[in-house]
Amino acid sequence: MYCGNCGKEIADNATFCPECGAKIEAARQAVKPKSFSPKTKKLMKLGVLVVAIIAVAFIGLKVFSYIQSIPSEEEIQMAANNVANGALVASDGKWIYYNDSGLCKMRLKDGSKQSVISSDIYAEHMFYIGNNLYYYSFPGYYVLDGTVGEDLGFSVFTENCIQFDGKKFYVTGSSNYEDGGVYSTKVGNTNKGTKLSDIHPTRLLLQGDYLYVVSGFSSINDLPNDNYGTWRMKLNGKDLISIFDYCPSYLVFSGDKMYYTNEDRTICSANLDGSNETVFEGTAVSNGLNVSEDYIFYISSDTQTIYRMDKDGSNKTELNADRSGRLNVVGEWIFYENQDYDYEIYKMSFDGSYNQPIY
Repeated sequence: MYCGNCGKEIADNATFCPECGAKIEAARQAVKPKSFSPKTKKLMKLGVLVVAIIAVAFIGLKVFSYIQSIPSEEEIQMAANNVANGALVASDGKWIYYNDSGLCKMRLKDGSKQSVISSDIYAEHMFYIGNNLYYYSFPGYYVLDGTVGEDLGFSVFTENCIQFDGKKFYVTGSSNYEDGGVYSTKVGNTNKGTKLSDIHPTRLLLQGDYLYVVSGFSSINDLPNDNYGTWRMKLNGKDLISIFDYCPSYLVFSGDKMYYTNEDRTICSANLDGSNETVFEGTAVSNGLNVSEDYIFYISSDTQTIYRMDKDGSNKTELNADRSGRLNVVGEWIFYENQDYDYEIYKMSFDGSYNQPIY
């Protein structure tokens, strides 16, 4: 044992310390643990509880933020469908982002609080995924960081061949990598991609766990395009199947169905593997085809105006009287280019009411 007064090692049965002469019992009493009052103990427990609550809240906020950053399948599908229609606008569910001589935003529901994010950003081909706005501005793709755009490293050649599921980008390799084909690449490391397929895409479309690759080139490097048509594969490039032996002008998705135009530009529906095709006669399309949960919207090649019909092809209704293009659907609203009014962006409800420019 050791003396509680001077720390000298002493015999276990010693009564006095041979070094300093201190009585061993007194020395032991001198080093007894400090006793706190009931009030102090209560305050200490309260402090520990407060620290624990703060720690749990901090972790909870981190988890909540991470969950919020994971896009739902509906968000990814809406963004992909709008990208197929020129990505005129993008939405985070609360705000609409659009280009009006600079990047702007407006409240989705009532159109109020319009504001300019940056007059230096001329954003096109926009989509909002995972708490971030992505957009094309010549010569590449950017992600919005406050009021500036951060270059993602994708060049002009990916404008119609880019999809994002919140974790990975899916792009053509015609400019970023060694050759054509389909590549996946992680956020923050877009210069290093994994090749998924040799098929050279004209367009890429994302639906759930699958990529749809439209390969419309008649030749690649002066060689015949053996992969001409439309293909489907898993996000890892496996289970490649042929969907169509042609390239639809429009291809969009809703639930377990896809809606597209055939070689006669007529609207069709089918299962996600291309089976059980239904042709909706008298629905020739130009400049736009999109879907909501309940409806099919399209721009008639005869009138250049927007029509709505049920998903079984019934109840066709003309919604506007203006030449239209780039048909985007967000929430309960249709956004489109009004070609009769200097290509301004217009907004209207699903029944054709409240049809007016958004700025």
